[in-house]
Amino acid sequence: MKKLLLLVGFLVSSSCLFAQMYGGSAAMAALNSGEISSLDNVTMVNIIYDYTETGVGAYKKEADYLAKRSKEMNDKKPGTGDKMKENWEQGKKQRYEPRFQDLFTKTGQKIKMSGTNYTTNNEVTLIVKTTFMEPGINIGIYKKPAYVDMECIFRDKAGKDLVAFFIKNSLGEQAMGFDYDVSSRLVESYAKAAKMLVSAIAKERKKAAKAKK
Repeated sequence: MKKLLLLVGFLVSSSCLFAQMYGGSAAMAALNSGEISSLDNVTMVNIIYDYTETGVGAYKKEADYLAKRSKEMNDKKPGTGDKMKENWEQGKKQRYEPRFQDLFTKTGQKIKMSGTNYTTNNEVTLIVKTTFMEPGINIGIYKKPAYVDMECIFRDKAGKDLVAFFIKNSLGEQAMGFDYDVSSRLVESYAKAAKMLVSAIAKERKKAAKAKK
């Protein structure tokens, strides 16, 4: 019993340390390139998503992570790994992307900007390029939050990059702690990333306005 309590204590402490490292002040969104003034007259953007250079956990390539993880699961119980890969892809289209668009539009009211997923009729496109995913874990006695890193690039119809922001350590976990599956954690990472992006745009606009005075 004593050893079990020590183990639980260690896992909880590790979980808290991880949250401190990747939550709070460690999360950040900042202008990476371009002039914020190029978005002055932009009120609606197309939003598309890019996972071509996404790393996951200890893997530099998402495909390598999925191959290894699905094999491990299939070896234990045939079919479970294949289902995991299917759910992984569904999570992007059915949860992460709609949630990002929803929060970008809702919080974007303060910068008078909104977006729609996979449209082409607007003059500017926002490319949400995920560069890293940490799936996290929640097994009750031990919890490690999920987080994502991404680059958000605003591009005009001619293919010119106008402004790019980077977002680091967008932490994702449910307040009530019921995020036992990966998608329920990562969906919150994308929600937070959208809000971080809007806040970063608002901050840069304030800085630009102050500089003009």
